[in-house]
Amino acid sequence: MKRPQLRHPRLLVATTGALALVGAAAATQSPVVAAQDVSPLMARHVTVTSGLDNPRQLSLLQSGDFLVAEAGHGGDICSHGNCIGITGKVTRIHGGVPTHVMAGLLSAASKDGTGAVGPDGASQLPGGPYLTVESIADASFVPPGLPAWQAGKLIAKLPGGPKHQVADISAYERNNDPDGEGPDSDPYSVLALNHQTLVADAAGDDILSVRGHKVSLWALLPEYGPKIDAVPTVITKGPQGNIYVGELHSELKHKAKVWEYDRWGNVIRHWNGFTTVTGVARGGDGSLYVSELFGGVCTFDQIPSCFPGRVTRVWPDGTRTHVNVPFPHGVVVTGGRVYVNAFSISPGTGFGGNPAWSGQLWRVFP
Repeated sequence: MKRPQLRHPRLLVATTGALALVGAAAATQSPVVAAQDVSPLMARHVTVTSGLDNPRQLSLLQSGDFLVAEAGHGGDICSHGNCIGITGKVTRIHGGVPTHVMAGLLSAASKDGTGAVGPDGASQLPGGPYLTVESIADASFVPPGLPAWQAGKLIAKLPGGPKHQVADISAYERNNDPDGEGPDSDPYSVLALNHQTLVADAAGDDILSVRGHKVSLWALLPEYGPKIDAVPTVITKGPQGNIYVGELHSELKHKAKVWEYDRWGNVIRHWNGFTTVTGVARGGDGSLYVSELFGGVCTFDQIPSCFPGRVTRVWPDGTRTHVNVPFPHGVVVTGGRVYVNAFSISPGTGFGGNPAWSGQLWRVFP
């Protein structure tokens, strides 16, 4: 699987047409519209935080605060349809108030800041530094004067300390190519555990383990044919300690899976029937919550009256219920409440300058 330069495999290619439609719609909208009023087909929700900059992975910290990877909105140096800068960041949200705990991270986006790639994953080592993975994997695409050392790396930062490289994720792909399809890397999601850190490489189709500075293969996702790969976009831990991985797969409806692994990387089970998975969480009652970026009944040509995207709840008995969330990404469950990043392909100013379409953190399934 080969991807366009600096673009997340399939995800951003697929959203290009959608963003053009959103842009056209934005031109006809009032610049100030409450998020709850944008679509009559949108889930009832509480907006915890708005103004987020292409929010991707959502993690829950031990304190109960949220940690969000913000892919940024690119920058001022533009070429080949990408504008590159250091607007990526990792943000901690306490009581709805965001604080940037890591900034100055590489970001590439369209000129209007939509559909960015950059620090797409964020986690924190228990009692230790914040971690992120940089999805811009090839340093040769980074213009002079920008921190090319970040490209394809697992990066750490202690409060008050400098950012530093922990491991070169993309170098492992270049040197080992576990799926045998030719080197292609896009570190996209990160999970910090007590004795290792797991990284989902979306383009490498694998989950890698980092212990100290050493990178090794933890799990290789299945292939679906010569043109369709799994594309793991999220890795998270459930309340019983098992690990969950979601696939982007393709833009085809109901083809993506969610996998459950034990702590050693052995498959326990999987769930079928999802569309472009970008977030997974397991509730204390055994329910599984899945963000589906392009899921649901809404299509791109219905924007802005109806946005693609939904969060699906799989009950312990297998029953599925859904709520419509525009372009959802990371999802977590805490205290019986479900939180999800909405408008995950939008900059902090909102697509088309409409703040109602900025990246946001919602509470759903009230």
